[in-house]
Amino acid sequence: MPATTRADLIIPEVLADAVAGAWPNRIALYGTDAVVESRTLPGGVRGGDKVKVPYFGILGEFEQVAEGAPLTVTKLSMTSEEATVRRAGKAFEVNSWAQLAAMYADPYAEATRQILEGAQREFDRALVEAANSTTGGGVATQDASTGTITYDALVDALAKFGDAQVDVAAVIVHSKVLADLRKLKDTTGQPIFVDAQQGGLPRVMGLPLIVSDRAPVITGTPTKYVTLIVRRGALALWYNGTPTVETDKDILVDSTVVAVNVYYAAHRYSRLPGSDKPTVVRLITQ
Repeated sequence: MPATTRADLIIPEVLADAVAGAWPNRIALYGTDAVVESRTLPGGVRGGDKVKVPYFGILGEFEQVAEGAPLTVTKLSMTSEEATVRRAGKAFEVNSWAQLAAMYADPYAEATRQILEGAQREFDRALVEAANSTTGGGVATQDASTGTITYDALVDALAKFGDAQVDVAAVIVHSKVLADLRKLKDTTGQPIFVDAQQGGLPRVMGLPLIVSDRAPVITGTPTKYVTLIVRRGALALWYNGTPTVETDKDILVDSTVVAVNVYYAAHRYSRLPGSDKPTVVRLITQ
C-alpha cells in the first residue's frame, strides 16, 4: 500500500509555506444557477442504487365554454425518471515520520483541503457529463461543426429554447472556443465578445460564459468542441451531506490511513416546471 513517507516531502532550509497542490481545468457547472443542489440524498443509498425523479403532468390550457356547458374533467398525473447514485472517494496514508518532518506544512491539512475540493470537482465532472448526455429527454443539439463558432450558430442554438431562452443561466465553453468567440465581430467590425468586468463573467450576446477545458471535446479529424448552453435549474445534484471520513491506525508501521467517500446523484431534468422546452442545448463546432 503506497504511503506518504519522509522521502516524499521537502524539508526546507528556511521555514516557508508549502505551495498548495494544483488541479487541472476549472470548475464548469458546480455552484452556478444551472444546478439545483441538495444535501438530502438518503443516508442508506449506495453506489449503483436508483433514485426516482418525479414529474407532475400538465392539466392543459383553460377551456372556453358556453353558458351552462360542462367543463371537461382532466386528471393530474405524475411520471418519473431514474438517476443513478454514484460513489466516489479517495484514500491516503501518512506515516508519523512524514508528519514530524513536515511540521511547517501539515500534510493532513493539505489533504483535507484537496479532498473537499476533489469532491466539488467530482460533482462538477458528473454535472457536465449529465448536461452533455444525449440519452433521455431535455436536450437539443445544434450541429454547426463545419466550422468554428459563429454568431449565427449561437442564434440558432438559442432558438432551440424557443421562448425559454431568457432562462439561460450559463454557457460552458472550451478555451479554444473562447478564442474563436473573441475574434467574432459585428457588421461594423466591433467585437461581440465582452470581457469580464469587475470580477464578473465574460459575456457574448448578453450570455454569461464559463470557460473551462472540462467542456466536452469530440476527438477526430477535425476535433470538435461542445458548448453547453444550460437553463437555470436544468441540473440536479443530490449528495449525502459532507463526505464521510474514516481513519485506521497501522501500529506496525506507525501510520494512519484515511478514506473518504461521498455518495451523490447528478441528473439533467427532462423539463422544467411550466415549460416543455429543452433544458440544455449542445452547440457543436470546430
